[in-house]
Amino acid sequence: MSVAGTYQVQVRTPKGVQKGKLTLIVKGDLLKGTLEYSAGIAEINEGIVKGNSVEFKTKIKTPIGRFNASVKGVVQGNTFSGVARLPIGTIPIDGIKL
Repeated sequence: MSVAGTYQVQVRTPKGVQKGKLTLIVKGDLLKGTLEYSAGIAEINEGIVKGNSVEFKTKIKTPIGRFNASVKGVVQGNTFSGVARLPIGTIPIDGIKL
């Protein structure tokens, strides 16, 4: 099963659960896409796919500033689960394919 698709995600931040959409576009082992959330849309950069695992970087806007985030995740069936690493710590992400 391909990891490509759009996922309804929940990001568990220190300010509570934030909902958004994660769109993953796969070309070979390269990954592109977007993360749409309440503060806007963040582009996926430096994305790679290895089987059902993904890794990418993005820059997100938060109430305390913009941060670079490195995301590692796994797709199992129709679910996405992962962790975003930011300068302020790690934040879990999970979601369901739409």
